[in-house]
Amino acid sequence: MTDLPFFVELNEQNLTETLQRSVETPLVINFYAPSHKESADFAKVLQRVAEQYKGQFILGLVNCETEQMIAAQFRIQALPTTYLFKEAQAIDAFPGALDEASLLQRLSAILPKEEDLKFQKALDFLQVEDYNSALPLLKEAWELSDKKNSDVALLYAETYIAMKKTEPAADILAQIPIQDRDSRWHGLQAQIELLIKAADTPEIQQLQADYAKNPTPEIALKLAVQLHQANRNEEALDLLFSILKQDLSAENGEVKQQFLSILSAIGNADPITNKYRRLLYSLLY
Repeated sequence: MTDLPFFVELNEQNLTETLQRSVETPLVINFYAPSHKESADFAKVLQRVAEQYKGQFILGLVNCETEQMIAAQFRIQALPTTYLFKEAQAIDAFPGALDEASLLQRLSAILPKEEDLKFQKALDFLQVEDYNSALPLLKEAWELSDKKNSDVALLYAETYIAMKKTEPAADILAQIPIQDRDSRWHGLQAQIELLIKAADTPEIQQLQADYAKNPTPEIALKLAVQLHQANRNEEALDLLFSILKQDLSAENGEVKQQFLSILSAIGNADPITNKYRRLLYSLLY
């Protein structure tokens, strides 16, 4: 058998240890016999699937010709027979060979969901403060859960807060159901409020006052730059878009260029990027 950490030939010496490993990693135990073609062929199918899933579950193979005590312990009456373990508990068992599609359907009961895998991978990036790599994974994980996994959403918002990007963080928190708005949710809201206050610089206040008195594209550009530097990107884009709606070539195209530059700077992972890109396209086409 292939010598990989998620394959193990089970015997009386390693059975207990392997069962204990299923506390952390799902375990599939397959009972087969080399002289029994159907069971031997199905064992090969399981090995191939285990290779594809690269450690998402452990595959333990029991050769019933040499490990009769284990076969008796599990009361095996037909070959092949397969047991599925999760958190050290047998949650399913079935006799006979399955085609690969049917097998994957049965394995779905113990395998981690795609959203969980992306969430865990994002956590690895966050441990080294690689926020830009974590963001798209958290976005995908949240969308895969149909935006119902509030734990993912909270970490998604928390990552934006760590980057001092309050607008997307606030947007995410607003979508979390009321029943899931616990102390962590309120703590993140408080952090956003503090960041907003810190980002309301005297320069921004002065430019806002100037623009209120004299709403020219020139002042709008200066204000948009300051807002972007303070990570108040939605405000900056709103301001520039209000001008582009009136004149796409305002300030000899500089307003449009600044609008595109902000979109490029905040990146596709930010939920407001697609929103404002679509708005711009609506003017262009």
